[in-house]
Amino acid sequence: MNSKTNIALFFDCENISVSYIDDIYNELANYGTVIISKAYANWNNNRNKNWKEKLQEYAIEQVQPNTSDKNSSDIKITIDVMKTICNKQIDIICLISSDSDFTSLAMEVKANALEVIGMGENKAPNSLRKAFSTFIELPLKKEPLTQNDKLVNILEGAIKNIKDGNEYVLVSSLGTYLKNKDASLIAKNYGFRTWGDAFKKYDSHFKIDYRDKKKSTMIVAISS
Repeated sequence: MNSKTNIALFFDCENISVSYIDDIYNELANYGTVIISKAYANWNNNRNKNWKEKLQEYAIEQVQPNTSDKNSSDIKITIDVMKTICNKQIDIICLISSDSDFTSLAMEVKANALEVIGMGENKAPNSLRKAFSTFIELPLKKEPLTQNDKLVNILEGAIKNIKDGNEYVLVSSLGTYLKNKDASLIAKNYGFRTWGDAFKKYDSHFKIDYRDKKKSTMIVAISS
């Protein structure tokens, strides 16, 4: 964690469950310090009352849109995020939503050379996921699947695409390739701390070696 990295956090409370909030803050602690946190909803609606206790606990600013229109929260979030882009103290924008309407906003933040992290549920469309620098799926996966054929195929395909005539590839290079391809292709979304842990878990499909005697630089190949 870089304690000097400042995060601005925006909750689309009408689109996400309050049950994720503890995990969200725990996860963002790996990236930096949240110095701006705002939550958006029609707070006059009793449907959103479960959020209020958590907003107080985490000192999150409660933002009430000007109208009760269905899209008023989305519009207000977009305006506030665009204003925050100009704040030189902010290094990362984090948006908590599964709403595809924020795809263009995420793309705009990234185009302004700011890292933009998205967190949303499984229902979040691929277009939204790929718009972020990193997309983390909620709820956070605590344990990997014993066998995940889809993930194995993804990892094998990545190795084939980047091995460039060599049998082994750097795991760090593979991670970068996957994330550049799709912001949601990160180890955390499959229940792993690192991709190295994934290769160790599925060692019947992959060969693992190291570039150095200290075993700090992992390389991997597809088992023949």
